[in-house]
Amino acid sequence: MRATFAGYFSLKQGNTPFVLLPGISHQLTFTSNLHIMKPLLVIVCCLLCTVLSAQECKGYYYLHNGEVEMTMYDRKNEVSGVLKYKIDDVSSSGNATLARFQSEMFNNKGETLSKSSGSYKCEAGILFVDARVAMPGDQAAQLKDTEVKGMESYIEYPADLAVGQSLKDAGFKMDVDRAGGLPSTVNFEETNRKVVAKESVTTPAGTWDCWKITYNATMKVTMGGIGIPVRMQGTEWFAPGFGIVKSETNNKNGKLMGSMMISKVQK
Repeated sequence: MRATFAGYFSLKQGNTPFVLLPGISHQLTFTSNLHIMKPLLVIVCCLLCTVLSAQECKGYYYLHNGEVEMTMYDRKNEVSGVLKYKIDDVSSSGNATLARFQSEMFNNKGETLSKSSGSYKCEAGILFVDARVAMPGDQAAQLKDTEVKGMESYIEYPADLAVGQSLKDAGFKMDVDRAGGLPSTVNFEETNRKVVAKESVTTPAGTWDCWKITYNATMKVTMGGIGIPVRMQGTEWFAPGFGIVKSETNNKNGKLMGSMMISKVQK
């Protein structure tokens, strides 16, 4: 490269110093140590990805110590109860964050219907929601006074969503023991999950720009070797960087069965 300088510059070529004189054109040749630069670039990219992933996970209400309240509504859109989550165990490792929660469901008289526990996690910007929270309120209330055992299973919400995008199916299996009754098995599946629109949603807790996600749901309770599947249609509104703010469940004919929306977030 040829360059003309307006001042004195002192440089070294190897171990030999030399001076660039003002007003004189000098031919300069620059070389780079690619064997050093490439690993550095890889390290920088990895660090940048880690920082961005942490930022994408940072805002979700699932991943902060505190309490979240969801108000439940029946098919007539009247308040039927409240579902409360208490997140009190949050830990981070690398670009992953894990949060464990306790939940309690109340009817509209304030009486406890069911209690459960589970976890949320976020890794590389992808949110993983415990699949058991997807069970409709009426069905979850039927598990009152039971002992439930099941492996952890998650519903995935990618960092980048777009209208028309298909999402991974999800589901879980639980073994249920009821005092004085027959043991049963609960299978719940969400299939055909799709992002169908972007909408603004307002609840008692605030207003969010959300992705509207639809899916088909099937719940089957097997007892004594006999089980009848119940098929439903679900819709949820997911706010990027925050979480699910509203959900609705319809029967297979599209008639509203119930809904939930976030009503309070306390950190």
